[in-house]
Amino acid sequence: MHLHGLLLPCCIAVLVGAVIPAIAGGQREADALLKWKASLTDADASLSSWSLEAINSTTSPCNWAFVGCSSTGDITALNITNARIKGTLAGLDFSAFPRLEDLVLGQNDLYGTIPEGIGNLTSLTSLRMYGQRLSGPIPRSIGRLKQLESLQLEYLQLSGTIPVEIGNLTSLQDLRLSGIGLAGLIPPAIGRLEKLSRLDLGSNNLTGSIPSEIGNMTELEWMDLGSNCLEGELPGTLSRLQQLFIIVVSDNQLGGRITITPQLGNYSNLAGIVIASNNFSGISAGPICTVLASIIANDNWFASLQDLNFQNCTSLQDLDLSRNRINGDLNEWLGTLPKKLELSHLNLDENNITGGIPPALGNMTSLWFLNLGHNQLTGAIPPELGKLHHLISLNLSYNQLSGPLPLAFQNISTLVSLDLSSCSLTGQLHDLLFTDQSDFPSNYSFPGNTMLALSSNHISGTIPKVLCNANSLVMLDLSNNALHGDLPNCLWDLTSLQFMDLSNNSFSGEVPFSRSSNITLQSLHLANNHFEGNFPSIIRKFDKLITLDLGGNNFTGELPSCIAKSLPQLRYLRLSSNMFHGVIPEEILQFQQLRLLDLSHNKLSGPIPVDFANFTGMKQEQANGTTIYDSEYFGFEQIQLVWKNEGYEYSRTISFITGIDLSCNSLSQAIPEGITTLSGLKYLNFSRNQFSGGIPKDIGNLAFLESLDLSWNQLKGEIPLSVADLKYLSTLNLSNNDLSGRIPRGSQLQTLDGPSSYSNNPGLCGFPLKECANASGSTHNRTNPGDDREVLWLSCFVIAGAIFGFWLSWGVLFCKETWRYALYRYVDNILERL
Repeated sequence: MHLHGLLLPCCIAVLVGAVIPAIAGGQREADALLKWKASLTDADASLSSWSLEAINSTTSPCNWAFVGCSSTGDITALNITNARIKGTLAGLDFSAFPRLEDLVLGQNDLYGTIPEGIGNLTSLTSLRMYGQRLSGPIPRSIGRLKQLESLQLEYLQLSGTIPVEIGNLTSLQDLRLSGIGLAGLIPPAIGRLEKLSRLDLGSNNLTGSIPSEIGNMTELEWMDLGSNCLEGELPGTLSRLQQLFIIVVSDNQLGGRITITPQLGNYSNLAGIVIASNNFSGISAGPICTVLASIIANDNWFASLQDLNFQNCTSLQDLDLSRNRINGDLNEWLGTLPKKLELSHLNLDENNITGGIPPALGNMTSLWFLNLGHNQLTGAIPPELGKLHHLISLNLSYNQLSGPLPLAFQNISTLVSLDLSSCSLTGQLHDLLFTDQSDFPSNYSFPGNTMLALSSNHISGTIPKVLCNANSLVMLDLSNNALHGDLPNCLWDLTSLQFMDLSNNSFSGEVPFSRSSNITLQSLHLANNHFEGNFPSIIRKFDKLITLDLGGNNFTGELPSCIAKSLPQLRYLRLSSNMFHGVIPEEILQFQQLRLLDLSHNKLSGPIPVDFANFTGMKQEQANGTTIYDSEYFGFEQIQLVWKNEGYEYSRTISFITGIDLSCNSLSQAIPEGITTLSGLKYLNFSRNQFSGGIPKDIGNLAFLESLDLSWNQLKGEIPLSVADLKYLSTLNLSNNDLSGRIPRGSQLQTLDGPSSYSNNPGLCGFPLKECANASGSTHNRTNPGDDREVLWLSCFVIAGAIFGFWLSWGVLFCKETWRYALYRYVDNILERL
C-alpha cells in the first residue's frame, strides 16, 4: 500500500515532465510556422488552417494542413506541395523542428537561397525540394544531416558545385540532384556514400571526369550522369558495381571503348546502358550480356559493325545504334547475334551500312520497331519481312534499294508507321494498299496506320479510294512519284490528317471540294502537278493550316481576298508558277504570322499594297531551332524556293526562312516604303516587274537581309546609302534599271565585287564599275549638289587669298628697300653655304 502510494506521485511527475516540454515544443513549432507564413505572399488561401485559433487543446499544430505529427505531438513531417505559396525560406526557423523527419517543398513559387539553418534538422531522414525558383549554392551545412536517407533537389535554379560535405551523409540511399544548374567536378568524397542505391546528377553542367571513387558505391542500382559536360573514359572501377541495374551517361563528351567485364561475370544485374550522344568508339558487352535488355548508343563514333560485340546478349530487346559512322555488311553482323534473340527495337538509322537487307530479319518475329533508313543498303526488299506480324514502325528510307513495292507488307496489319521514301521502288500504289482486289474498306492493308511515307520512288497509278478508310492517318507523303489522275474528294474526310504532300506528281483536274470536311490539316503540298481552276475553295475550310504550297500548277483567276481571314495561322504561302492574275488584294497583308510569301511567276499587275502593319511575323528574326509547329513530321517539310539566284528545295530549315518573292509578274508603281519595316526578312525578290520610282531610302532597316533582287525594273535615282548597313547581304542584283550616281561603299558591299550586280544602269559608277568621272583622291561617297557648291566657293576663296598674299608680299619688298636688301643678303648667305 505504501509502495503504491509512492508510485502514483512518481508517475504523475513523469507524465507532467513529459507533457510540459511537449506543450512548449509544440508552441515553438507553431510560432515558427506562423512567422514563416507571415513572410509569404498568396498563402492565406492554402495555409488558412495555420492560425492560433486552429490549435487544439494541446497547443499542437498537428491539425494544420501539410503538417504531420508523431503520437507524442511532435511535428515530424512538412509536405507543402502545390500550395501556391510565394516567398523565401529565410523566415523559417529550422531549429524549431528538432524531430522533423520528412520535409517536402514541391511545385510552389519559393525563391531565394536555401538557408544554412537547414543543417539544424538533425533528425531529418528525407529532404525533397523540386519545381521552385530557389537559387544559390547547396549549403555546406547539409553535411550535418547524418540521418538523411533520401536527398532530392530537382529542377531548381541553383548554382555552384556539389559540396564535399555531401560525403558525410553516409546513411544516404537515394541522392537526386538533377536539373538544378550545378557546375564543377563531381567530388571524390561522393564515393563514401556506400549505402547509396540511386544516384542522379543528370541535366547539370558538371565537368571533368567521373571519379574512380564512384566504384565504392557497391549497393548502387541506378546511376544517371546524363546531360552534363563530363569527359574522359568510364572508370574501370564501375566493374565493382555488381548491383547496378541502369547506367545513364548520355549527352556528355565521354569517349573511348566500352568493355563491360564485371568481376562476377554472368551474375551482373545490368539491364540497361544509355550512352547516347558521346564520343565512344565501340562497345563489347562481354560475358555479362545475358541479362542486358537495352543498349541506347546513338550519336557516337562507332565505326564498324565488327566492333560491336553482342554475341552473348540473349536478353537484348532494345538496340539503338543510329547516327554513328558504322560501316560493314549487315548480313555478316546479324550472324553474330544470338540465334534465339527476342529483339523488339532495332535502330541503325543514319550510318554507312552496306549490303542487302538480310532475309534473316524476318525471323525476329518479336520486332515491333525496325529502322534501317539513311544507309547504303542495296537490292530488293526481301519478302521475309512480311513475317514480322508484330511490327508497328518500319523505316527503310533513303537507301539504294530497287525493285517492286513489297506486297508482303500487306500481311503486317499492325503497322502504324511505314516509311519507304527514296528507295527507287516501282509498282502500283493500289497493290500495296489492298489486301485483295475488292474495293471494300475492310481490305485496307494498314487499318491503324498513322504515317505513310512513299515519296521519291517510281510508284505509279492513281490514289485509290480505299485510302480514305485510313481513319487514323496523320501523315501522308506521296510526293515525287508518277501518280496521276484526279484526287478523290474523300481525302478531305480524313479527320486526323495533319500533313499531306502530293507534290511533284502528275495529278490533274480541279482540287475537289467536300462539304463533310472536318479536317485538322496543318501542312498541304500540291506543288508541281497539273491542277487547274481557281484557287481551291476547300482550302478556306482548313483554319489550322500553317503551310500551303500550290506552286507549279495551272491555277487561274484572282487571289481570294478572304484568304487571310480563312487561314489565320498560315506562316508559309507559296503560289508561284501559276496563272493567277489581277491585283494583289490588300487583305493578303493581314496574315499576322506569315513568314514566307511567294507569288512569283504569275500574271499579277497593279501596285503592291502599302500597309504592312499587320505583317508581324516578318518583323522579327526567327530564332534557330524554332520549328513550324510541334509535329514529329516536321522533317518531311519541303518547299522549293528561289534563294540567292538559285533553286533550292528546303527541308527542315524552312522555319529559318523569312522572305517575299513577287518576281516575274507585271507589278507596277513604286516599291512601298512600308516594306522596310519588315526587319526580319532574309530575302526579298521583286525582279522582272515594272516598278518605278526609287529604291526605298530606309532599305538598310532590313538588318538580317541576305539576298536582295530588284533587277529588271524601271527604278530610277541613286542607290540609298543605307544599303551599306546590310551586314549579312551575300547576294545583290540591281541590274537592268535606270539607276544613277555613285555606288555606296560598305564593308559587306565590298565583298560583292561582281559588276553584273549593277550592269545595264547607264548612270551608275564607282566600285565595282568604272570610277566616276569627277572622282578625286577621296574615297567618300558622292555628295549632293548643295555640298558641291560649298566646295566650289571655298576653293575660289582659297585661290583668291593665295594670289592676294603673293602680290602683297612683293609689293612690300618693292617699297621697302632695307627689307629687300636684307632678303638678298639672306639668299646670298644660303648660296655661299651650299
